[in-house]
Amino acid sequence: MSVVYDIIIIGGGIVGLGVFRQLLLNGYKNVLLLEKSSQIITGASSGNSGILHTGFDTLPQTLESKLVKRGYELYQSFAQDIPLPIKKIGAYIIAWKSEELEILKQILDTAHENDVTDIEEISPTVLYKRQPHLRADALHALYIPGECIVDPLTLPLILYIQGKLLGGQVQMNVDVTNGKYDSETNYWTLNDGQFKTRLVINCAGLYGDYVEQIRISQQTLSTSIFTIQPRMGQFSVYSSLTTPLPIESIILPIPTKFTKGIIAYPNLFNQIIIGPTAETQQDRSQAPVKSNINNILYNRIVELIPTFSTLNYQYVGSYTGIRPATEYADYQIQSYNDLQWICCGGIRSTGLTSSLAIGEYISDKINEMTPIKRELVCEGYSSERYNQSLEELKSMFTITSSGLQPKLIKNESNVLRTLTGDIKLGENIKIVNLKINCGDEVFDISHSLLKLAWTTKHSEGADDS
Repeated sequence: MSVVYDIIIIGGGIVGLGVFRQLLLNGYKNVLLLEKSSQIITGASSGNSGILHTGFDTLPQTLESKLVKRGYELYQSFAQDIPLPIKKIGAYIIAWKSEELEILKQILDTAHENDVTDIEEISPTVLYKRQPHLRADALHALYIPGECIVDPLTLPLILYIQGKLLGGQVQMNVDVTNGKYDSETNYWTLNDGQFKTRLVINCAGLYGDYVEQIRISQQTLSTSIFTIQPRMGQFSVYSSLTTPLPIESIILPIPTKFTKGIIAYPNLFNQIIIGPTAETQQDRSQAPVKSNINNILYNRIVELIPTFSTLNYQYVGSYTGIRPATEYADYQIQSYNDLQWICCGGIRSTGLTSSLAIGEYISDKINEMTPIKRELVCEGYSSERYNQSLEELKSMFTITSSGLQPKLIKNESNVLRTLTGDIKLGENIKIVNLKINCGDEVFDISHSLLKLAWTTKHSEGADDS
């Protein structure tokens, strides 16, 4: 007889891992996470910017705004318990044209409405005192001190490992393509009976609308559904062993309705990132690097930092990411009590920030799902179990000045690949192939930014501390 799980989570991206960890923290038993790839963080989560947002510019009164704010708070709280790879560097959003001044005022009003009250208006004089390398024609700026950079692979890896330490189960290489709901037994069977569960949580990211068709197929009355509209973004990475960072904070342009625009910022590894672009495409899995976009990004950073071309910064490489945008301006999170199903869809570029809050929100949704809630085994939160998991986590990672970092295994290789396409490296960049050794598991480095950061760092023989 097949095992009956209380909860199955579909998708091992940052959102699925946030839900996974939170449910295990809350004491739920028999929780299984299914991932279609051979490891976690291989879809939308494998090519993000690595920025933790305060939510100052989210659309007020939306679910996204609420969860980004709460997610930011939860990560800051979690970082008090364990040295997460998070660094608060602040962000500047700058008006360069007179017509942008009114938009800047609107952004300030939006930030206050979102309860981000430490946002600061600053004059060009103050801006250039803090960021002297920027181009000289700024008219006005806003400073958001709470914006952070993070290690976008180690962070979800910590969530994954902690969830497993708390009793969660995971199966890789499982593509959930079909399912049936039995209203008499109140069970779902997935993949022709391969899995059986009381509750399904869809966190399938770029394939969330496909998975949602499984639920729709079991409903008498059809319901509306979102459609994933993949949006590709490309980043370029620059590094120097000798030159100080030309910017020490995130530099944001005035956003448009379509995109927040191309930003420039330092990452945790003292590299300069410029990107992302925003291009709608049909392909959900492949996003090859485009050389003409590299030129556009380079010109953009030289426009922003005129001396950049004279600095000793070498082009390391470029990477791409695909965001699961939809036709809606907000997250598509919905519970279906009659089918014992919860959907987490349309979680776009803010998903890293909101992931812990989404887990908390889903846990609250489960509490509202009676009578199914009474059938789920849940022992409740245990501070003892939580603290024990923290100690085990620390033993599995290396504590550095940047926070926890995984232990790495070096392998010689001349090829640097990602699931969304090969990373294009700069000339004369020597690379090494690295894998992550974490407890009893070995991982490929699935986040493209970390591939570039860690391979070049170890090739150069840089200190890990």
